[in-house]
Amino acid sequence: MSRKKDESELLDTASERRAKLMDITKARVGAKRGLMGDDPKLHMETIETDIPGLDDILAGGWRRGRMGMVIGEASMGKTLIMQWTIRAFQQKGYVCGFIDPEKTFDAEWFEKTGVNTSELLVVRPTSTEQAFDLACDWAANGMDFIGIDSLAALVPVYRLEHDLEEKDVMGLHARKVGEGLAQLTNRNWDSFILCTNQLRSKLGIVYGSPDEIPGGRAQKFYASYILKVRRAGWVEDNGRKVGYNLNIRTIKNKLAPPEQECQFPFMFTGTIDTLVGLLELAKDLNIIPVGKGGYAHWKGKTIHGAAKLREHFEENPADVEELTMLVETNDSQIDETIFTEEPL
Repeated sequence: MSRKKDESELLDTASERRAKLMDITKARVGAKRGLMGDDPKLHMETIETDIPGLDDILAGGWRRGRMGMVIGEASMGKTLIMQWTIRAFQQKGYVCGFIDPEKTFDAEWFEKTGVNTSELLVVRPTSTEQAFDLACDWAANGMDFIGIDSLAALVPVYRLEHDLEEKDVMGLHARKVGEGLAQLTNRNWDSFILCTNQLRSKLGIVYGSPDEIPGGRAQKFYASYILKVRRAGWVEDNGRKVGYNLNIRTIKNKLAPPEQECQFPFMFTGTIDTLVGLLELAKDLNIIPVGKGGYAHWKGKTIHGAAKLREHFEENPADVEELTMLVETNDSQIDETIFTEEPL
């Protein structure tokens, strides 16, 4: 009896101490920043991109309150992912801002990828400091999505005020980017921030990866997601290039396993071949097992080749719905044995 009483008193004491410490915390940092771990305000919304494969490797989509980074070489799809993300937020009715030091914004092209440019705030800052000051103000005043394209194109005030032939200040760009991201992370509560950056090569590297991104090492620590994009072949129609296969790999992911990949065709019309993306994801999940020689197995049928497989699903919308459901539940219900039916 006394033991139960001691435990009860201990719990009461812990509860009282916790309540007192929370009061002290709120008095020091404010009620918004001092919360218990189960407070709904700490459980941020996940925004789906509606792109087959990408949402899968992101564990459902982009998480609000976080920062993401997309890196890659020139013309590999970095800004494209930015555009799809803006579209996803706008479809939810959210307010989006785009900071464009690289001057990649083109209204016609953004609209082709589904962005409502009449509701998008576009800013071309004059300096690194101005860009981050604005981003901090946006984050503190309810901006839902903040895009910066790109960190490499930001120029500190000092460099703007001095000629190029004057002595350079070592590490200036990296220091300013690091300071800016630190302030932005501190001011941000529930905005999602997406930055792009250029992929460069270190000189004289014999062993290890020569890849490097400008702006210093600090940026990698502030990002919850780091995606690396590359072009994995062209999509051709009668010998003419009409798109390319976009490969995306998660180098870092704080909310899901890293080193995951997805790939899907992007067409120069601004659209994505979502069916091919769905089929590739289904193959990766072994929902559509693929045997030797490219023979795919689906519901007792053996289908040879990617073109025939796509054709089958185009002609059978009910199968597309069923496959989508299986992919969403990540549940392989297909017998992996080699079927005896003749290939289609």
